[in-house]
Amino acid sequence: MGFQDWKAAYDNTFFIFRIPEDAQWNATELPNKSWAVWNDVGQPPYSFRVFTTWEEAIFFLRNLFEQENYEEHYWEPEGYEPEENVFIKPPDKNKKDD
Repeated sequence: MGFQDWKAAYDNTFFIFRIPEDAQWNATELPNKSWAVWNDVGQPPYSFRVFTTWEEAIFFLRNLFEQENYEEHYWEPEGYEPEENVFIKPPDKNKKDD
């Protein structure tokens, strides 16, 4: 993904929603400011899809979430206060659930 180490990748990765039973979808802001979305189903290395903007990435993830008909409580994008609109701006690293 273009990071020098795992910590840098982790610092730029945000949980978006859970896949029952024990997997999840994530979004990672890449060094070039684009966004990679990926899930941790199976074994690494995980495949990912890159989007130019946060808006494209989060709408892709929400559409996927709705297509799979997951329960709403599985949708918990990280990097936001509960009342914030995730579709307006990218997640805030200072609001990560470390």
